[in-house]
Amino acid sequence: MIGIGGTGMSSIATVLLQMGYRVSGSDVKESPSVNALQKAGADVHIGHAAAHVAGADLVVFSSAIPADNPEILEAKRLGIPILHRSEMLARILNNHDGIAVAGAHGKTTITGMIAHIFSSLGLDPTVLAGGEMQNHCVHACWGRGKHVVAEADESDGSLLRYYPQIAVVTSVEADHLENYGGRLSELIDTYARFLTNIKSGGTLVISSQAYAVLQDSVEQANGRFSVIVYGLGEESGSEQLDYRAGEVELAGATSAFNVYYHGELLGRVRLVIPGAHNVENSLAAIAVARQVDLDFQQIADALEGFHGAHRRFEWVGESCGVVVYDDYAHHPTELKKTLQAAALFGRRVVAIFQPQRYSRTKILMNEFARSFQDADLVVITDIYSPPPEKPLPEVSAERLSELVAEQIGSERVLYVGNKDRIPDVLLPHLGANDLVLTMGAGDVWQVGPALLQRLRESARDCSHR
Repeated sequence: MIGIGGTGMSSIATVLLQMGYRVSGSDVKESPSVNALQKAGADVHIGHAAAHVAGADLVVFSSAIPADNPEILEAKRLGIPILHRSEMLARILNNHDGIAVAGAHGKTTITGMIAHIFSSLGLDPTVLAGGEMQNHCVHACWGRGKHVVAEADESDGSLLRYYPQIAVVTSVEADHLENYGGRLSELIDTYARFLTNIKSGGTLVISSQAYAVLQDSVEQANGRFSVIVYGLGEESGSEQLDYRAGEVELAGATSAFNVYYHGELLGRVRLVIPGAHNVENSLAAIAVARQVDLDFQQIADALEGFHGAHRRFEWVGESCGVVVYDDYAHHPTELKKTLQAAALFGRRVVAIFQPQRYSRTKILMNEFARSFQDADLVVITDIYSPPPEKPLPEVSAERLSELVAEQIGSERVLYVGNKDRIPDVLLPHLGANDLVLTMGAGDVWQVGPALLQRLRESARDCSHR
């Protein structure tokens, strides 16, 4: 498995190991996921070399692997079958009662919620998530039940390889357009084609936002699968929702709400993860769970024990009265929803944002600039862009910080190019009632622990902060 340490690749490798297969692989560097796979029995090489594929019956590669990779070339020379990561996942999902979770936002959390509910209630699913969970099987596990719960990635169109019994579409928004010729219409068309993959007699669970975008495609299915629409019920036409939340109470890291199905009250749900967006995420999970005939009250009880996904509003620590959280938010909508959740804590919110990819930043620059209204102080650090992407002219974090300043005022914005400098630069600006939130899909999470350490080492008396 080439690029075995990546999130999607490591989850597949974990499941294959648990199924009893011999797994080997390679990656450019050691990582926690690589170390975990080695402990689980995988033979992982650091660095890429043709010799690594000797003895392999099948080679699997990730999207990050270039065509001239020596292991790819050697596999071709030897005639070893080669599969993209998504093709390997498809082999697992398509031969079971697959539940594929797609959409711009919330995929990992909803996948985790479904997995936790199913596991808690004895269904023993196979799970392949795009992030680590703080509950069931971390991020991947092989179950003996008939269900496979997995994320379906729209970023490169690989979701079209999946043929699920139940498909979830959380949202449809402009993202990853660098892979769609810059055209939102192409991305929407990919989602529409994904709907045609739902097995006959299956189910589409779709948010009201996504349904508004894909309604024509849903109607063209002519009843081949059932459709369940969910939402918070805040928008006009909420009476048309199959599942909606009502009487929502948001309080810091928790929430409580009533769930209505076709207008009838099912009961109340309590979550120990913050934000209205997680209320909506839970509606999708509830809809899926009830579709396989699980009892609502048991579902609600299981959800109260779900503690979220790694890097989704995850607690990092506290020092000198400053609390630090970390979140994977890397799209304008995600930034807004995460900051809205942070504002519920009643603290001064300090947002540290690291944009990911020059292409995404270029396309969404203006939307990013309008995403920080709920932050009291914003720190922008340089763009994280994994290879092979190259910098683009006039696209920079510094320019983004200027645009953010135009929206909320220069006194609320700091540009710190090198993320390693953020703890020292930010320290004088912090007070005892602050909530610091690192956000981004790159390595900005490293700032949180470093900031906490700097706070502890500070010569200042915490009581004077």
